[in-house]
Amino acid sequence: MTSTFKSPSGIPSKSVAYENFQGLDVSRDRTSLDTGKNQHLSVCQDSFCDWRGQITRDPGCNYLKGSSPVNAVNFYSKDKVVYAEQDGAGINLVSEDDHIKEGAFPLNSVITTSVFNRRIHFFSQDNPPIYYDGTNYNFNASPALDKLRPSFSTSVSRRLCVAGINGRETTIAISRVDNDEIFPDDEPIDSVSVLRAGNIDISNQLGASESITGLSKFEQSRLAVFTTDRTLIFLIDTDIGLWALDDKASVNVGCVSHATVKSAGSDLLFCSRSGVHSLRRSAENGLTIEGESLSFKIDTLYRNLVSSVENPKDISAVYDQDMGQYHIFFPQRGGFLTKRLTMTLFPGIDPKWSTGTFLNARCGAALGGRIVFGSSGGIYDIKKIEEEAEVHPDMVVKTPVLWHGSFTDTKSVHAVLIQATGNGTALLEVTDDMEQVIHSDTFEISDSGDDNNYPDVPLSRQYERKFAGRYRGAQYKLTVSGKGICRIIGFGVILRKS
Repeated sequence: MTSTFKSPSGIPSKSVAYENFQGLDVSRDRTSLDTGKNQHLSVCQDSFCDWRGQITRDPGCNYLKGSSPVNAVNFYSKDKVVYAEQDGAGINLVSEDDHIKEGAFPLNSVITTSVFNRRIHFFSQDNPPIYYDGTNYNFNASPALDKLRPSFSTSVSRRLCVAGINGRETTIAISRVDNDEIFPDDEPIDSVSVLRAGNIDISNQLGASESITGLSKFEQSRLAVFTTDRTLIFLIDTDIGLWALDDKASVNVGCVSHATVKSAGSDLLFCSRSGVHSLRRSAENGLTIEGESLSFKIDTLYRNLVSSVENPKDISAVYDQDMGQYHIFFPQRGGFLTKRLTMTLFPGIDPKWSTGTFLNARCGAALGGRIVFGSSGGIYDIKKIEEEAEVHPDMVVKTPVLWHGSFTDTKSVHAVLIQATGNGTALLEVTDDMEQVIHSDTFEISDSGDDNNYPDVPLSRQYERKFAGRYRGAQYKLTVSGKGICRIIGFGVILRKS
C-alpha cells in the first residue's frame, strides 16, 4: 500500500510509543492506565496478548456439524467428539459418527461429562446417567447410581467419583475399582474387598451449610472436592482403607461450577464467585496445597459476567494446552448469546486477559492439540492462529485514555505510527477524553507490501497514518478483519512540539 506521505514534514515533533501489551486491566479507571511500556488495554476482544506483548487476532474455525445450541462436548476418541445439543423438545446426544440419542435429557438440563473406561459419561442432576462407548448410548446399569442421579463426576485411582446428589449434597459416592456400574449400595453388605465402592461424607469437615459444587482429579491420586466456599483434598487409593483427608491443603475458596474445573499442567484452574483461581503445590515447600487468585486485574468484569448468567452452573471452561489458554464461557439469558473470557498463561509472566464473542461459543473440549467449541449453532473446529479457516473473528482493541504526559495540556497530533504484521483490513478510530470521535481511517495490513518499512525495525511492518488533531487525552480503537494471522506489535503517536 502507499503511504499518505513519505517525506519528512520539517515540523518539529516528538513521538510517544506504546508497546509490550499486557491484556485487559479494569482494576483502575480508563483514565489512569497510560504507562507506555507494559501497556494494558481497555478492550481486547477476539484477540489476545502473547508472551512478547503482541496483540494477536484469535484463530478462525471450520464448521463441523449441528445447528442447535450445544451445552457440553467431549472427545470419545483421539479425533472425534460427542456433544449434547438442545432443541425445542429436549437435549439430544450426537456424535461425529452420527450416532444420536434423542430426548436424552429434559429441556434446560445442566449437562456435564467425564471419561471413564474409555467411555463418555453424561450426567445431569435428578436424571439417569448415560454413557457413550463410540457406538451406542446406554444407561448406567448400577441401581445405586440410578437412585443417586448425580450432577457431575470425575475419575481418580481407577474409580469413578460422583457428587451433586439431591438430598445428599455433602456426599461423594465412589465406584468399585475399574467398574463404573458398581457403587456403594450395590456392594454386598458383608464385602471386605479393599477394591469395593465407598462413600465420603464431608458434612463434618465444613462447619457450615455448604454443598459440593465440583469434583476433579488432582495430581495422580488425589480428589479435589469443591464446595460453595472452600476446597478439600482427599487421598484416594485403590485400597479403600487408605482413603484420607489431606490436612496439608488449606484452600478457603470454592467453585461456582463443576464444568470450569480444568487441569493445566500440574495445577487445577477453576472459577469461584469472585474470580479465577489455581490449585497448586506451594512453590516454597512443595508440601502444602494452596489456592492462588489469578484474576485481580479484571475482578469487576469477572463478577459482572458471572451475574449475567441465569444459572451459574451453566458456566463452563476449556484449557488449550498448546496455546496456554483457559477459555471461560458465560451463556447469556435467552439461550443464544454467549460471552467468553480468556486467560493466556506463560511461565514467569502474569496472566493476560481478553474477551470474545466469536461464534457465541458455549463450551469446549481439547485433546491432542485439537480444540472444539460448542456454539449456539453447532460445533466448530478451532484452527491455529496462522492458519486460514472458513470463518475468522474481527479483532477489536481499544486503549485506555492516553495522555502522552500531562493530564491538562492540549496536544497537537501530527501522525500515528502502527507496527503490525500479517494480513487484514484495519479501521482506526480515535476518541478524545470527552468521548467525541475526532479521527477515523482505514488501511490494509499485508505481508506482501507495507506502508513504511524502516530498516532499523526489521521484524515489524510500520504503517504511518496522517492525523492532524488536538486533544488532552484520547482512546485509540483498532478493528481488524481478514484471514490468517495478524499481530499488532506496537504503535506510536507523533506530536508537534509547541
